[in-house]
Amino acid sequence: LGEPIALPDSVTAERAARLAAVAEAHRRGDHLPVYVIGTEVPVPGGAVDGLDHLQITAPESVSTTYEVHREAFAAAGQIEAFGRVIALVVQPGVEFGHDAVVHYSPEKARALSATLSDLSGVVFEAHSTDYQTEEGLRHLVADGFSILKVGPWLTFALREALYGLDAIADVLDGHAPRNRLMGAIEQVMQARPDNWAKYYHGDATDLWLQRHFSYSDRIRYYWPDPAAEAAVAALRARLAGRTIPEPVLRQYLPALTRAEAASFDSLVLRSIETVLATYHAAVHA
Repeated sequence: LGEPIALPDSVTAERAARLAAVAEAHRRGDHLPVYVIGTEVPVPGGAVDGLDHLQITAPESVSTTYEVHREAFAAAGQIEAFGRVIALVVQPGVEFGHDAVVHYSPEKARALSATLSDLSGVVFEAHSTDYQTEEGLRHLVADGFSILKVGPWLTFALREALYGLDAIADVLDGHAPRNRLMGAIEQVMQARPDNWAKYYHGDATDLWLQRHFSYSDRIRYYWPDPAAEAAVAALRARLAGRTIPEPVLRQYLPALTRAEAASFDSLVLRSIETVLATYHAAVHA
């Protein structure tokens, strides 16, 4: 829309207040909306530029963001709603690019974490926590970054499972993997490059690797395509009713513990649930 990447804090806060006013006008019964505010929301799908430019939110920015939102809510007649702000989005020093992850360092975020003592009833929300270790996620929660946003890691796990199962189907047919599913989704992505072309850069090999294996996982936008759905359905049919020997499963999907009569769908779901289990363990430590 021609807007800069980062809007002035006042504009962001005014828009948040307008959204809150609409939410308040349409609330039903005793269920009161709660709000997450912030001016440092990153681009979807991870960092586009180099990770060496990552900056942790400055402590003074926290109070500025909080106050500018309080003023905007008050100006919009929504000061009561502002009392239900539960979190503020910040950058605690976590991010991921195409092939690298910046892991959480509690020492570097100590000053930021300390600012929560001035904000009663408020926690921090951390974006781009995908691919962090369980230990890193536990430290984030302990330091007040209690809302952990995750997205591409879940669909990355979906893609891992599908590609692994595609290889398994070929092995069970008695030949080396032929990557049929990868070839099918590659055709879909090449036919409609709008969801990856602006984000992936490099030579032909770089682009190939990023399309299929980037941590930003922009391949996720293509699974609903009819051709991709048909390819996945064909793979499911190839494995229907077949038993996957444990050594084969360990070869292509080593992170998944074999269960009796493991099905196509259960293995895909288990791959995703493995990621969710990491978050569950972190927030319930």
